[in-house]
Amino acid sequence: MKTIRCLLILLLVVLIGTVAGSAALAQGPGNGGGNTNCWACHRQPNPNTLSGAETEIAFCMQCHGDPQVETWAAEGRTPVYVDPARYEQTLHSRVACTACHADVARNPHRSTRPVACENCHAAILAHVHMGAPHMSIDCAVCHRPDLPFVRDAATGRIVLARTDAAGNPVDRTAHTLVARPGCENCHYAGNPVGAPAVTLPARSILCMPCHEAAPIVKDPWSAVGLLVFLVGMTVNFSIYLKGELPGHPGVTPMQKLSYLADDLVRLIFSRRFFRAVGSQVAHGIFLSRVLQESVSRWVVHTLIYWPFLARFLLGLITWVGEAFWPAARWTRVLADRDTPVVAFFNDLCAALIILGVLLALYRRFIRRDPRLRTEGEDRAAIFLLGTAFFLGILLEGVRMLSVGLPADRAAWAFLGYAVAVALRPLPLDWTQVYPVLWYLHALLIVAVIAYLPFSKFLHILITPLVAVINTVRGGHE
Repeated sequence: MKTIRCLLILLLVVLIGTVAGSAALAQGPGNGGGNTNCWACHRQPNPNTLSGAETEIAFCMQCHGDPQVETWAAEGRTPVYVDPARYEQTLHSRVACTACHADVARNPHRSTRPVACENCHAAILAHVHMGAPHMSIDCAVCHRPDLPFVRDAATGRIVLARTDAAGNPVDRTAHTLVARPGCENCHYAGNPVGAPAVTLPARSILCMPCHEAAPIVKDPWSAVGLLVFLVGMTVNFSIYLKGELPGHPGVTPMQKLSYLADDLVRLIFSRRFFRAVGSQVAHGIFLSRVLQESVSRWVVHTLIYWPFLARFLLGLITWVGEAFWPAARWTRVLADRDTPVVAFFNDLCAALIILGVLLALYRRFIRRDPRLRTEGEDRAAIFLLGTAFFLGILLEGVRMLSVGLPADRAAWAFLGYAVAVALRPLPLDWTQVYPVLWYLHALLIVAVIAYLPFSKFLHILITPLVAVINTVRGGHE
């Protein structure tokens, strides 16, 4: 009985091996010509170990390390010979080939995707991508400054060129990388990919209401604007602390602050905390108190407030993706402002804001609502904010012209595209115009933020703050 059982087990093993072997042979290069993984037949080493990486490199070098490999490849194609001696001196000489060329181990034997730098350098990608437009640029464009680069017409990405100016294949096999590349490789007047003629600073926290940006400050203008804003808010809050506190007459500002802190702690650890927070969030998002006062006023506020809130949330989600999941597909989609859904969403929000602003101007300057008093500080704030917003739309059109964005992609951002169509006949170098407009737009935003605590637009921040304080004090829920 035991002998029969052993024979049955042996027969089963042979049968499984035969089926598996037949499946592997059926996937070979000569069967069907499909897209087959090389490791279906060849034993794959563990590329995460030093010995596995060396084994894989040796496996690839059997062909790519032989000068005759150029005669085996098709004539006129990109060189594929890798000099073993030179490769030994490179940064990645002990990294498995498929760690970078993730899709090359297949039949047909070619790579169609960019080098997968994010497989190892996720932290560096987060640093580069944070609030920056470089997610549409292959890493090698900056880290191989010795090679020419172009903008891919199909994808819009900036990639290494496969041929030089004379049409000869470019040798990209050296694997020599510059660890700290210079920005001047792309940022000069008349560059072939439409990059600004000068290097622009990364977007700061002041840009977050409308754009994806890091909650940091890297340039002196933003630092000054933020400092003035904080000083103004501190002055306003100190004025509030000098007022009377119901139930506690004659208290000092510090005592008032202490009472508020005590009430805040009590609210947080009370049963009504979530109900109070939910109520204030509902009031803040749906502007229910404004609706109770005036429907027309609610329409104006909603048309301006909701698009700003939507763009802020989109920018915040995009920044989180850039900071923590830079290689994720959804991050790349959101970070690319020319993605159809992102481009249309941004311009739709801008169009709604413009409509809301026009209605507000009508109520204030044409219909002259008696409840709206327009003074010098109001005109100054409206001018600063309106000019900054107008320059933002103008800037988008100039960007499209500078990068040569195809019409089928540019048209999704319908406001920016309309500006680009109107400006296209002008004989200007848009790579030099763009940074000028960018700095004007940025400085106007800095001015708006710095002026906010001293203008009537302060109610944008004071109203939610007062609502929170009233909730803490138990006055409203």
